[in-house]
Amino acid sequence: MSPTPSTRSVAFAEVAATSQAHDAGTALVVGTTDASRVTIARLVPNATASSGRVLVAVFQGQQNTGGYSVRITAIERSGDQLTVRATFGVPGPGAIVTQALTSPAHVVSISSVDASGLREAILVDDSGAERARTSIT
Repeated sequence: MSPTPSTRSVAFAEVAATSQAHDAGTALVVGTTDASRVTIARLVPNATASSGRVLVAVFQGQQNTGGYSVRITAIERSGDQLTVRATFGVPGPGAIVTQALTSPAHVVSISSVDASGLREAILVDDSGAERARTSIT
């Protein structure tokens, strides 16, 4: 029986944040392929990775008002799995918010070395609940 791979923290750099990115549900996209990079660029046009970097994007999904947000707070790697931790902000009761559809997103980049050999990524919120999961090819 082989030992469980250790979990290590992955450094990341801020790339972009927006309130108008995506109109589907909560999603996680890791830009390791041309198709995934195109998806991120289409949903967050100002999100580009420099050479040697891989984009990691979290989408909160369409919301009926302003006051919502999503923020990547930590990224960890264990074997071939990436865990992306994010805070999902919601407006408080009675908060004054814009009356417009919003779609919050946060994009960061990680080193391509840290993304090498990944097979799966999981998005979890502050409570540890899984919000999204994606296979990485």
